[in-house]
Amino acid sequence: MTNRPIDKFQEFPAEISLFEQDSDNGLWLNAHVSKIYKEGEDYKRTNNFNRNDLVKLHTLVPQAIERMQAWELEQRQASRQSDNQDQEAMRRRARSRRDARAQSQRQGETPQTSKSLKLIGNLRS
Repeated sequence: MTNRPIDKFQEFPAEISLFEQDSDNGLWLNAHVSKIYKEGEDYKRTNNFNRNDLVKLHTLVPQAIERMQAWELEQRQASRQSDNQDQEAMRRRARSRRDARAQSQRQGETPQTSKSLKLIGNLRS
């Protein structure tokens, strides 16, 4: 996946970033909680929080949880849609094979006979 967060929730200096993770077990989201501070001319991050930072995080956590739940729902729906498409493709192939067998039987041929006649026709040409 990407190293960029899929979503961020900020109330300076607190921040929650959501990252998509992938493994053999599938996709999931991780939340990275950090605090931004300035040291000299540089901005840095830490995961140490004072009381005021925690109050700010307290407002961000429900937003992050809601986004994570929405993402999980999207993943399940996409998976179901993919499964439905796979099932529909299998049904179409089965219907096509069944129709071909029915047509051969109406013509008095078995599928094996039909293949044999086609092979003989190809050999003659």
